[in-house]
Amino acid sequence: MIAEPSFAAAVGGRWTVDVDALAPRAWDDLVAGFADASYDQTASWVDARWGAQRSSHLVLRRDGRPVAAACAVLFRWPGIRRGIAYVKWAPLCRPRDEPSAVDAYRRCVDALVAEYCTRRGLYLTVLPRVSPEDHEAHGRVLRERGFVVRRPMLDPNRYLVDVTLDPVARLASIAQKWRYNLRRALASGIECRLADFEPGLATFTTLHGRMRARKRYAAAEALHALPALAANLPERMRPRIVLAFRAGTPVAGAVVAVCGDTAYYVFGATDDAALDLKAGYALQWWIVEWLSTLPIRWYDLGGEALDAGLRQFKKGLVGKRGVIVAASGEYDRWTGVGARLAADSIYRLRDVGRALRLLRLRHANGGATDAPA
Repeated sequence: MIAEPSFAAAVGGRWTVDVDALAPRAWDDLVAGFADASYDQTASWVDARWGAQRSSHLVLRRDGRPVAAACAVLFRWPGIRRGIAYVKWAPLCRPRDEPSAVDAYRRCVDALVAEYCTRRGLYLTVLPRVSPEDHEAHGRVLRERGFVVRRPMLDPNRYLVDVTLDPVARLASIAQKWRYNLRRALASGIECRLADFEPGLATFTTLHGRMRARKRYAAAEALHALPALAANLPERMRPRIVLAFRAGTPVAGAVVAVCGDTAYYVFGATDDAALDLKAGYALQWWIVEWLSTLPIRWYDLGGEALDAGLRQFKKGLVGKRGVIVAASGEYDRWTGVGARLAADSIYRLRDVGRALRLLRLRHANGGATDAPA
């Protein structure tokens, strides 16, 4: 948590706003009550990845009941108060078993502007959740509230599989080439199952290390956050590890998060043998079938990382009945030139870091990025 004082402010009759008023576990319990939850909105993820001192959160209540919420990660230049409040895949505005409420989203956005732009003098960036139901509406609200998109998304497409399809429709939906590779994987004897967390994480970490060695890159993935997520999150949101085996030997794995109405593909890993075995096809198909037994709608495969092979793989699994949603971008709002100058310099550093990582990856792979198995 940040060191600034908590407060509750009336924003109009029955509506109130609480800022930094909850301990981390209480915040994660609150996030778990939203159908549009994600790891990027939990204290367990943000604190493990960025540090608790960078975390801040806000809750919008109606008649004392939470109806919208957002966690921001704060990036400031050392020694000054200027910087960025970054809100990813939020505000949350869909309490479980309730429809999406654009009015609550709008009021929460206004509260974010009042807290982070007006009160703290920060530059506010909001990356709205990429969902088939809400993304366009939330983008309109942000534009109405004076936000602008100043930087194009490098990896805008999100691939969502509809896990509510019946088995026949599910198989018919996927691309023909995907079905062919799935049959090859199953014929090779690939078997998949959920693993207990601690031994499963150890196996997954080993596979991930082998994948990194094969692709010759230093992973920026936050695997170190997984134990904190497993220990601190509410049971239904804890990471699940799925492993694929051949003849008893693990060859591929995935970390999956079930949050609200969506499951997320968080991390993946493969052994060298997985490539020829097409183990990734069997693994992802097993995950989709498992998720179809849960009360959720979507399996979010994430982006394509500017990789043609990864794009083809995910598009094939999404198939005719899934959805590919293009993220409209990072929406920015600020109230002074100082905030904008500080934020622009931080984002330039981010761009340089991304470019250097991409150059290293291309150099390691002979000029092209390497698609995961």
